[in-house]
Amino acid sequence: MRAALLLLAWGAAGCALLGQGDPVVPRYFAPDFAAGPPASPPRPDLQLRLGRVEGGSHLRERLAVRGPGREFVFSDDLRWTERPEVYLRRALARALFEERGLVQAVSGRAITLEVELLAFEEVEEPHRGRLEARLVLRNDRVSLLEETIAVEHPIEKSTGADPVPAVIEALSEALRAGVARIADRVVARLAEQAPAAHGEGEARLR
Repeated sequence: MRAALLLLAWGAAGCALLGQGDPVVPRYFAPDFAAGPPASPPRPDLQLRLGRVEGGSHLRERLAVRGPGREFVFSDDLRWTERPEVYLRRALARALFEERGLVQAVSGRAITLEVELLAFEEVEEPHRGRLEARLVLRNDRVSLLEETIAVEHPIEKSTGADPVPAVIEALSEALRAGVARIADRVVARLAEQAPAAHGEGEARLR
């Protein structure tokens, strides 16, 4: 009987504590990424396979915030509609194949781009949105390009009561700038490789 009364009292106290706070109602966001104008003309001489685009294990639907002292916290109520690497892959495909006119290789041997998203976060001090990604461009033999891209965009002070839209806008701008930088580096490296590949093809024909 005594044990039953203790359990009942503990349960009542727990319910009272849980009932004191308001329930967390998640808010969902997606980074705005407007498509740029299509490339003119297309580049049929430059072919690329978009390989793996992965995110760090800490980058999930909950918004990541980097605090002082390298501390990370994750928002309970601010969430992405999809994992951040999904936005990155979609934006890369659009920038490379629609805007810059590369030919997307889907089979056979082709130069492959792989990207790892290392950071997509709100930074508290100074207040900014930050994206960091590592790209590897390789053929079936060697790596042609390995580089880490980091982009930061300041978070403007909100004039309204809700500061969240400014955070999402800064991360959207960081995504847009990071994707543009990756796409430009990839196109430049592919253009350097194109004459060499053309020369090898002519040599084989002879």
